[in-house]
Amino acid sequence: MDFEDVIMPNRELGEGQWDRRLKVRMTDLSVAEMYDEAKHEWIVTGECWYIPFGDNAQMVLPDEHRGNAHSHECLCGHPIVWHFEIENTENELKEIVGSEHIESYMILRHFEQLGIDPATVTEQMIEEWITEKIKSLKAEWWWKLHGDQFTEWFEAIRELDMRVNVRESGRSWNNQFRRHEPTLVLRKRADGKFGEPGYKMASVTWRWNNPNNTRRQIDSRGYPNERLWNDIQILYVTRQMHEERIAAEEREQNARLDELAEQDRQAAEANAERQERFRIRREEQRIIREQNEIRAAEMDGVQEERRIEIAIANRMTTESAEEVFLEMCEYYDIPPFSATMGGTNNWNHRFLTDMFHRLSQGKSLSEKQLATLRNIVVDEPLPATDRQKWYIQKLAGKDYEIPRDLDRTEASNLISQLKGEEE
Repeated sequence: MDFEDVIMPNRELGEGQWDRRLKVRMTDLSVAEMYDEAKHEWIVTGECWYIPFGDNAQMVLPDEHRGNAHSHECLCGHPIVWHFEIENTENELKEIVGSEHIESYMILRHFEQLGIDPATVTEQMIEEWITEKIKSLKAEWWWKLHGDQFTEWFEAIRELDMRVNVRESGRSWNNQFRRHEPTLVLRKRADGKFGEPGYKMASVTWRWNNPNNTRRQIDSRGYPNERLWNDIQILYVTRQMHEERIAAEEREQNARLDELAEQDRQAAEANAERQERFRIRREEQRIIREQNEIRAAEMDGVQEERRIEIAIANRMTTESAEEVFLEMCEYYDIPPFSATMGGTNNWNHRFLTDMFHRLSQGKSLSEKQLATLRNIVVDEPLPATDRQKWYIQKLAGKDYEIPRDLDRTEASNLISQLKGEEE
C-alpha cells in the first residue's frame, strides 16, 4: 500500500523553517537521497521520554542518545521536552524528534508492525496515540518526582477534605440531634480566587478519584494538575486549623447529644412516676369496684329475700283469689273458666279475662254480663239482637220472617249467608 494515500495533511512536514531543517537532516541520515523517498525509511519506535527544561537529559536518555548534540532538541534543532524516538529501517540509525514532527506515515508503519492494517488507521487514532504516549510518560515522570509525597499528603487530608471542602445544599431534620441541620455536599467548583482571602477550594477527592466524577484526574490525566496539587499542599499545611474547627463542632455535637440524653432520662423518670401514679390509681379503683361489688351482692341478697317474701305473699294472694273465684263461679252456677275458652275471638278473650278478675275480687256481675258469660262458657245461646234482625231484613227484604228462637250465632251465620248471596 502507498502510505501517502492514507496520510492526513496536518501530519505532513510543510515549508516552515523547522520543517525544512528536519527534511534536510532526515535526508542526510537516510539511504535515499531525496526526502520524498527518504521519509519512508523512518518509523516511530514507541519509545518516548519527558524531560522538563532544567533537568539533565543525559541522566534520562538511554546510552545511544546521550551523545547526541541535540539533547533537549528535536532533530530539527527546536527545543523540546517530549523526546520521541524514530528509527531508520534501512540503516538502523535512531534519532529523536519532538511531538510536532512525528509524521503520520511514521506512526502508520509503527501500527503496521503491531499488526494493525494501515488502511484502518485514522488521523484521530494517530493523535490519540501521541496523546496517550505523552499522557502516560508525563504521569510516569510526575509520580517519580512527587508520588511518595502525594500519597502521604493525600491520605492525610482525604477524610478532612470531605468535612472541609463542602457547601450547604439546604437544611433537613436530623433525628440524631433533633434539629434542622445543613445538608452538606462536596464543593465541585472553587469559590473565590486562588491565593486570595476567602478562597474556598473545590473538593480534592472529587477532582482526583471520586467514582461519581466522570472527569476525575486519576483517569483523565493519570496525575493531578497544578491547581489540584497546589490545593492538596494547602490543605495539608492548614489541616491542623481545620481539625481544630472540626473538633469544636464535634464538641458542640457531643454536648447536644448529652443534653438530649439528659432530657430523655428526665422524661423517662417523669413517665415512670406517671405510670406509678396510674398503677396506684388503678389499684384504688379496683378496691373500690370490689367494695361496690360486695355491697351490690349484699343488696342483691336483700332484694332476693324481699322478692321471695313478695312471691310468697303473691302466692298467698293468688291462692286466696282462686278460692274467691271458685266461690263466685259456684254462686252464679257457672263452671270455672279461663281466658283461653274464648278461642280465637279477641273480644271473647278480653271479656273472659275481665270476668275472671271481677269474680276473683268477689265483684258481682250484671245480668247482661252473666248472660254473655254463660253464652261463652256454658254454651247457652243468646237471642239475636235487634240490630241483627234489622240487618237481616235489609238483606233479605221486609217480607222475610225471622224465626222467634233465632240466637245471636245463628243470626250472624244468616247475615254472612245473605251477604254471600247478594254478592
